[in-house]
Amino acid sequence: MWKKEDRERHSLRVLTAGENRVTADKRFDVLHDTGGDVWVLVIKDAKPSDSGIYVCEVNSSPILRSFHKLSVLSRALLPPDNMTDPMLYDSQKGSLGRNHNYTDCCISSNVSSSCFGFCNIQSILEGNTGQDPEHCEKDFPAIVRCMADGRNHVPCCIQEGVPDICQDVCRGEYTVITDNIKTHFSCSAYTEETLACIVEGIEILPSSPENVEVEALTEKSLKVSWTPPSQNPETVSEYIVNVTMLRSFDENTELPDDSYSDAADSYALAAAGLTNTSMRPPTSSMNPLGDKNTRIKVPGTYNSTIVNDLKPYTMYELSVTALNIHGSSLPSYSVRTLTLTSGKMKPTAVAQAPGLPDIKTCCINKGISHTTCVEKLCDPYLSGIAEVTDLMICAPWATTTFSCLTNGVDHTACCRARGLPDLCQELCTGNITQLDFSYFKCLKYMSDYTNCLLQGYGVLPSAPTRVHVSHIDVEFAIISWDSPNTLADTVQYYNIRYRKMATYDNDYHTISKVHSPFILEHLSSNTDYEIFVEAVNSHGVGEPSTRVVFRTESKVVEEKIEEASFYNVTACCVEADLSDVCLPLCSYNVNMSDIKALAGVCGGELHKLLRCGAGGRNHGSCCARRGVPNTCLSVCSGVILDSLIATTTSCIPFIGNIVQCFEEVYIPGTGLLPGPVSELHATAVTNTSVTLQWEAPTDGSNVTEYEVHYQQLDNTSMHETVQKLRHQLIVNDTKAEISGLEMGTMYNFFVVSRNRHGTSLPSSVLIINVTHTELDEKGIPGVTSPPHSLAVSSHSATWVTITWQPPEFSQPAEQLSYKLHHKSTADDDYHIVTTSVTSHTIEGLNPNTQYIVYVTAISEKGPSLPSETLIAWTDPAYPAFVEPPTVHPINLVMEGSSMTILCIAMGTPMPTISLYISGRLVRQETTRHMVTVIHNVTRDMDQISCYADNGYGTPMQATRKITISHHPHITASGITMAAQGDSVVLECAVDAYPEPKMMFWRDHSGRVPVIQGGKYDINVQPAKDEEAKYVMHLTINRISEADEGDYFCHAENAFGSSTRPVSVRIRNVAATNNVTQCCIEQNVTAACMDACSFYLDIDAVIDKPECISDFDKLMKCAADGSDHRSCCAQWGVPRRCLDWCRGEPLLNNKFCVLSYTKQIMSCFHEGRDRLPGPPQNVHVELIDAHSVRVRWDPPVKNPNTVEMYRVFWRPVGSRSAIKNDTKATSLRIMGLKDGSTYECVIKAGNHLGTSTLTEPVRFTTGDKYITSAASLGNDSSSAGVAVGIVLALIIVAAIIIGAIWFMRTRHMLGHKSSGGVAFENPSYLREVNMDHIQIPASQGDSALANGTANGVNPAGSHVQTQQGWKHETLHVPAQATEVPPSLYEELKLGQDGAGFKRLK
Repeated sequence: MWKKEDRERHSLRVLTAGENRVTADKRFDVLHDTGGDVWVLVIKDAKPSDSGIYVCEVNSSPILRSFHKLSVLSRALLPPDNMTDPMLYDSQKGSLGRNHNYTDCCISSNVSSSCFGFCNIQSILEGNTGQDPEHCEKDFPAIVRCMADGRNHVPCCIQEGVPDICQDVCRGEYTVITDNIKTHFSCSAYTEETLACIVEGIEILPSSPENVEVEALTEKSLKVSWTPPSQNPETVSEYIVNVTMLRSFDENTELPDDSYSDAADSYALAAAGLTNTSMRPPTSSMNPLGDKNTRIKVPGTYNSTIVNDLKPYTMYELSVTALNIHGSSLPSYSVRTLTLTSGKMKPTAVAQAPGLPDIKTCCINKGISHTTCVEKLCDPYLSGIAEVTDLMICAPWATTTFSCLTNGVDHTACCRARGLPDLCQELCTGNITQLDFSYFKCLKYMSDYTNCLLQGYGVLPSAPTRVHVSHIDVEFAIISWDSPNTLADTVQYYNIRYRKMATYDNDYHTISKVHSPFILEHLSSNTDYEIFVEAVNSHGVGEPSTRVVFRTESKVVEEKIEEASFYNVTACCVEADLSDVCLPLCSYNVNMSDIKALAGVCGGELHKLLRCGAGGRNHGSCCARRGVPNTCLSVCSGVILDSLIATTTSCIPFIGNIVQCFEEVYIPGTGLLPGPVSELHATAVTNTSVTLQWEAPTDGSNVTEYEVHYQQLDNTSMHETVQKLRHQLIVNDTKAEISGLEMGTMYNFFVVSRNRHGTSLPSSVLIINVTHTELDEKGIPGVTSPPHSLAVSSHSATWVTITWQPPEFSQPAEQLSYKLHHKSTADDDYHIVTTSVTSHTIEGLNPNTQYIVYVTAISEKGPSLPSETLIAWTDPAYPAFVEPPTVHPINLVMEGSSMTILCIAMGTPMPTISLYISGRLVRQETTRHMVTVIHNVTRDMDQISCYADNGYGTPMQATRKITISHHPHITASGITMAAQGDSVVLECAVDAYPEPKMMFWRDHSGRVPVIQGGKYDINVQPAKDEEAKYVMHLTINRISEADEGDYFCHAENAFGSSTRPVSVRIRNVAATNNVTQCCIEQNVTAACMDACSFYLDIDAVIDKPECISDFDKLMKCAADGSDHRSCCAQWGVPRRCLDWCRGEPLLNNKFCVLSYTKQIMSCFHEGRDRLPGPPQNVHVELIDAHSVRVRWDPPVKNPNTVEMYRVFWRPVGSRSAIKNDTKATSLRIMGLKDGSTYECVIKAGNHLGTSTLTEPVRFTTGDKYITSAASLGNDSSSAGVAVGIVLALIIVAAIIIGAIWFMRTRHMLGHKSSGGVAFENPSYLREVNMDHIQIPASQGDSALANGTANGVNPAGSHVQTQQGWKHETLHVPAQATEVPPSLYEELKLGQDGAGFKRLK
């Protein structure tokens, strides 16, 4: 079957099937022989509309197709006298067009090498260009120009249905896509048709004529000459010379009479050198006062013509086009020229210039015999090309040579004027005596030297006279001058030299072989120029004329003047009250970047921009011609019929087409569409007629007539707005009477202006009831048409948003407001809202209710008719419902990155959504979909909640817990002390997600891993009840010296890694207290000695009832001089059992033995390597009567763990003690009373706990002997023995009395005193850790006054007591309350950097 491609419908139309014709067009038929394989489609009486692609299709599997292109040319394209043999084209047919390769042209046009793929039609058709078209955008103008190859393919493109806006490629032009809105139009749909036309045209069309020259012959005639085209020159049947008059500079010039014209024509032929009649080119005439554009036909056998009957002193632009039977070339390049002024003609002949002096004869007569010297230096024309070797050879004859050259004339003035150096000016006198190397620099001035010689000989013309510049424009000026005073008849032509003033480029530009007047073109606007003219004859260039300086006009000023002469779209926008922020869009040259940036802000004022852009004119025909689809033609009239979104979506691709049509009618020279009429009103109304009157357009447009449209209204047409009514009346005046109307009937009227270019749009409408009415002077004014296209853009239970489009008929700059009328179906009265925008939200409505809405437009003339009525429903009310939050990226939220949270809530009315992250309100908005981007996510943002409430029902909350991916963070236990042979557990806490790979390293630099097995036991498990946290344990069994040192906890996941050191140190236990020895000293019974080994093994005796009485002794030995009460309190040991934790006996220990022995022993084991023992060798040195220095040695047990020492002192018998802390092993106590006895104790401590107190030391100020409470000396004398016995008795008595007193006070006092400490038994001290430590300023010799310790508040240093030191208050730490660190704690002492913890 045969089919034809239907481009409009993008389908194939079936013509024939088998031997049967399917189409209704009887011109189509099929030729086929039965049994044959040939099927021929026959088209009778072919028409240009039959052009296109025909498809021959075989219904096989797969389907086979062949494509055939048919081009039917219009007879209008054929010249009436065809003198060309069509057989000339046979040799040119074939694959020439398809293989059209114009790479050479692209290279000469500087096209990028990467874009050469577009320089071959075959490559473009096959898609083998090898480059993205966007990358070659800047080269496309040159590529398309080369592709067209000087041929005019526009007729073919028109025949193929290519819109005129896309025909630039058919002309060899290309519109580069820039930010300007007018360059944004789409022609991709017509690429195939365009290339097909170019392929066809390359074969049969001639290229452009070349070497076009124009010569002014007289004030009324020009000679135009050219050479034939380079392609298909033999097919040219004729040439068309296009003559366009650009500007006449002297409109008052009187034209000469006919006799002068005839003489001028004869003279023009003589000036052109065409005296032989048979050689004369054809001549033509144009109306000097009427035509501004003329086409002159010249037979193809000629290559020149003379154009007559031109205007004097007028600028013309000429180009030449070649034609053959198939079409034409593109016009040649344009040449601008100027006709001569009245009374002037081009000289027909040039006189012979005077001869030169015989310089060679002079040289020979004076004895110069060397041939080179005679030929070069003795010839003025050749002296300019003399070289250094010539001067060296001819140096002996220098005096004679230059004397002959000067011909007895001193040329110094000319040489000096031309800038020759002083030394070289001696050559101009001819009086040189000797030629040496210093004259070699004069060679570069020899051309100026020669010119001065010729000028001195009197053979060159003098300077042109009366040089002046006139008709200065933005880009050109006219230069004119008179002939030289001397040898004017010998001048062959003139040179113009010009340059810009005040620029870095001060070189002169030269234009040769010109005559007066001359158009100096391609100048820069608002720029200063300097020019001068030189006359040239057969001998050379004469003297330069005087310099003339002029300034070109300002382009900015010219554009403003031009804008003021035509329609001003910006003024319209200002008058229409367009917001200031949107004014950049009110231009025909608006940028697309501005449109994108301001679209959201200015979308509501688009109708103002379109109305002012259209200017009240009907651009529909232009838009249709430029390929704008029917759905967007209303935009070409400045009207939006559909919603804003639908209009912009469908019409944005054609925005460049539309804007070009908007601007086209305002461009000078192309004609103007008429503007809209104004002030339309009815001046009289009778029972059968209406008289209308209006004002003509005020923009100066050419209105030839007016169309009055009118029709009878009914219920259907009442709300219709159309641009053409049923009846029209054509009038030439600004008033009209419409008669023959039906009485008592409503009629609609409007008026448009019209000229040959098109019509305006209606600016207002009149709705009149044709009944006799008495009117005042104002009559019945016309108003805008009603708003239209009411729609509900959004709605809810309590509000509805109504949108509408502005009136179709109104003045472009008219300011409009709107009244929105609405009521429910149950109400009687309308509620009215006034607004200036085309949308409004009606709030405070009832759910599930029907409302009636309509809109009227208000202008200064009054209200319009109501728009159509809209019925709107509000939604039913539904409680808020919120979905669980959606988090992106899913399961991959990284710490420090961003996450996007989507909260979706339902319900009517629209709910208010609140976003909470980890309990904190982050954002709140009334919407159904709330998207929030959270930057710099932290790991605690794991709880995300969306909360919704709309005032109906119960608010709802949905929560999602997420895990934040983050790199590992390790907390290590620091340094662990252990005795050799012990088992040690090293612990690290890891915080990471996803789960990291965790291991222990022995050597960080070498990354030597710790291998599971042997003495190493590695245990890694998640932390209890905590996500993304893990605990690493490394147990080292039977630790030895080889195991001592640093270990490294290492964890890594996809987001990073972390390594922290954890160390183990072996404690030197040789000097510590031996438990067995301690048990022996404490008189532990033999049955219970099983518990006394190197460390106390309480499990060996806990089941022996007989050992309960020895538990106080065993605990004293196990405490090993350290105070473990802080650890015991954390393990839950009650206060009544805490004395065991520091090795002190209990009054009733059975309860503690049964319940808390294991906890206490665990603390002993834990603190064995962490808590220090008591200081050693405490002694006091007297300094003076009021101060002493207390010194001591570090503890034997764990001396390296000591962080602070605490010193207590008080007068003997006092209930109040003073304490101070120091890091040194000495402390100076000041402010003591002379002759008073004091006692002092010390204990060591760190952030984990303290030791027990040392034995008290007594001293008396002013006494040079110190007394210890533990040992008072050993006197061997008998007196000493007696004294000892007496003292022993006294002490026994004191003990008995003290015991009785103690029991009584214990019974009377129901509680322990705060801070009491007794020296009688210092082991009863109840202070667990150093709660209120203050650091002395001095770290070495610490000094402390009585009551003041280096600026430390004494009140904080006193320990109040009622029963001595013994009952110093125990501060058991709370489990979860941490107090902010003190000054000392900020010093970050301790291995783990925590310092001392102050716990309440």
